Amino acid sequence: MYKIGELSQLCHIPVKTLRYYGSEGLLVPDEIDRFTGYRYYSASRLADCNRIISLKELGFSLEEIKKHLDANKDEDILALVEAKCAELAEKSKEISLQLKKLNHIKKSLSEGDGTMFHMAIRSGDTIRVAFQRRIYAAKADAEAMVEQMKTTLPKQLLGKRTVIVNYEIEYRESNFDLAACVEIMDRVPNSLEYEEKTLAFSGEIATLVCNREQLDDGYHAMLTQIHEIDYQIIGAAYEIYYEDGTVEIKTPVCKKVRCIDAPTEKQVFENDEAAVGKWEIRDIVPSKEQFVYGHSKCTDAQSSVWRELYFPVGGEPYWFLKGWTKGFLYLMATIPEPHIVANPYSIEYINGKTIMFLEIPRRYADGSRDAIPRLMVFEKVSNQSVLAKNIQIPAN
Repeated sequence: MYKIGELSQLCHIPVKTLRYYGSEGLLVPDEIDRFTGYRYYSASRLADCNRIISLKELGFSLEEIKKHLDANKDEDILALVEAKCAELAEKSKEISLQLKKLNHIKKSLSEGDGTMFHMAIRSGDTIRVAFQRRIYAAKADAEAMVEQMKTTLPKQLLGKRTVIVNYEIEYRESNFDLAACVEIMDRVPNSLEYEEKTLAFSGEIATLVCNREQLDDGYHAMLTQIHEIDYQIIGAAYEIYYEDGTVEIKTPVCKKVRCIDAPTEKQVFENDEAAVGKWEIRDIVPSKEQFVYGHSKCTDAQSSVWRELYFPVGGEPYWFLKGWTKGFLYLMATIPEPHIVANPYSIEYINGKTIMFLEIPRRYADGSRDAIPRLMVFEKVSNQSVLAKNIQIPAN
């Protein structure tokens, strides 16, 4: 048997620490002299000491280590190890994200003009505004609309901020889908034809602050950083202007998912008369609010394999489509191996047109996919029932 001081020398753990481990139930002495209070340990306690040291090096807390020492079954220990693996994997992702952000700052300083744009991901807020959305020939026209709104709205109604909402998803030189907004503190008079709207920034929001002269560079920095940290943009961009020339850019984002959809078992077919027929693609957008009929935002939409879509009678499959039932279109995914996935669709009637929004997530070679699916937007062009065997592959 060894006294606590002798055990301390053998295992290289301070006496004070050994006493603390004893009080926490991790390393209880084999004997305690009832007269002197001396603690005595058997040589087998060296194994417990090594186990404690090893588990601490692996990141286990003392509470978790006690569970290890108390575990009697291999499956109990395995569960503890698996839980720690998951925890460390999550921390590894956080560290990887931090390294990417630091490398972006290094690159900006070494290759740029020395201006650093710090993007943050945070929860959102709300701004109540008078709202005017339309297709503007140039962004300057939207800015002019903001000034017009400021002069026509009662001064006591005005807040301190103005907002330009950019619903575009690609670079374009003219004809922009924008909303001109002025912050308001009360209701808009009925005599003015401005829509009242609360701009709500819910979920995760990427935000970057710059001045007006840096707006283009700020956008470039934000888009670069969003891509580098494996996030996706899932909505419009908001430019919030302050009185001193400061601009805050905000856009909703979410983390891409490192998994694929589970294989789908086909449901019993349920007909949907609103879906049966032929559809033609009109756009591909991140969110419904960004779709405007007649103003396509995705230049690749018309050239994609999706430019025509059919819903044959009976839910029959054709081409790469594996059939359909009410509310879902079955598609074949190939990563990491072929499997069928049910992709939701919804049908709405917009400006007298029958419009379908079909959710299709991007999938990547590493097995990841977009967390929020992009929306393939189709217009119904024929209600005529069609048989799968009669559907022709469109010419390129």
